[in-house]
Amino acid sequence: MGGSQSTVPRTASNLPLDIIIEILSRLPVETLMRFESVCKTWYDLIKTPHFISKHLQTHSTLNSTSLLVTNNNCETDTHQISLLSNDGLNNGPISLDLPFLNGRINEYTGMNYSYFYIVGICNGLVCIHFSPYVYPLIICNPSTRQFQEIPNEVDYNAYETVKRVSLGFGFHPSANDYKLIRIVLYSTPIRKYNIRADLYVMSTNTWTEIDFNKLSLFLGEMNESGEYDRIVQIAGSPATTLNGVFYWPARIFPTYQVVVMSFDVGNEVFRRIRTPKCLHRILNLTNWALTELDCTIALVVSPDERSFEVWVLNENESCWSNQIKVGPFPRIASDMIMGYEVGGHITVVGGGENGELLVTEHKYSGELKLFSYNAKTRKTMDLYCGKVPYRSSVYLYAGTLLPVIKTNEIVLNKWNKDGKALNLRKILRWDL
Repeated sequence: MGGSQSTVPRTASNLPLDIIIEILSRLPVETLMRFESVCKTWYDLIKTPHFISKHLQTHSTLNSTSLLVTNNNCETDTHQISLLSNDGLNNGPISLDLPFLNGRINEYTGMNYSYFYIVGICNGLVCIHFSPYVYPLIICNPSTRQFQEIPNEVDYNAYETVKRVSLGFGFHPSANDYKLIRIVLYSTPIRKYNIRADLYVMSTNTWTEIDFNKLSLFLGEMNESGEYDRIVQIAGSPATTLNGVFYWPARIFPTYQVVVMSFDVGNEVFRRIRTPKCLHRILNLTNWALTELDCTIALVVSPDERSFEVWVLNENESCWSNQIKVGPFPRIASDMIMGYEVGGHITVVGGGENGELLVTEHKYSGELKLFSYNAKTRKTMDLYCGKVPYRSSVYLYAGTLLPVIKTNEIVLNKWNKDGKALNLRKILRWDL
């Protein structure tokens, strides 16, 4: 054959463009990344904002969610992020070799960190924070292997002690942009507690300090000694994002009252939301969490490791209604460890398309199960079963083509006159 193009693009070229887009948009990211080298036409198509948006929208309705698993093992000095696809039952977790996670003193960050955690996952983009440090912060796309470090424009060395860093990452639909909020509780030689908040905008790659007067809900009255008589402390769990508003579990010191703190990214307003009475005596913030369920904010209470309750916040955020109560959960079976009967723990990781709950059961033996639970029928459906290190954190994840670096930071392929790639794409990303 004397033709310069392969059979695949020549056959595909006979199809209307909208049909090609419809077919390609249903493919996983890993497949599309291989297809970028088929021909220049496909490469340009897959890179367009329209196709990226189409692909994201298609996969959000195809129930193509996989699992993202994080594990911090301080004893072996290993920090891992793994992906479990829908066919993970056969292939198992795929560990991602992230250069900013390897080593006690990391070569990429130059820092000695004990563990990392997920700030937020939104449309396939993942924001990562290293503890106990205020910085660095990294946004990465596990599907395309891109990552970028968020610039730091605040000198926290000027503060005597950073006591707590609370963060939230999500998408603001009105601004059509991704934003990150950082709330730092710190002390100075003058005052035991003080607070600062900054907002990062991904499109401009810049930080802006939030007016201190907007932080009044975090602080009580100032007493004669110049200290605040109470302080609101946000939990370390990722913020739940809905319609451009962040929500965190929190508690008020010294009364230990539990509340929900919210932040509207659009008007930069904080709110303090009361919680159901069932939480008023709970001191441990790990016993309850927030999640999105059927386009509402839901509060999941776990009085023990085998049961849970789900409360849903109404539209004007004035009250909660009890939607589901399950327990003890019938699926949890016991294991025997050193002669003792033990089980595992269940975690509600999110909501499905039809309002069902997506739940993980993680045993001490390392066996992890993902299943959906229908509150109306009280039936479950298995989605995944495999081995994952205990105790890992599990999140819902859907792959995306969204970039996390600027276009001028990408070295594009060079193409010959026949539309074939002369060299592989060079981009800021890590390899599997």
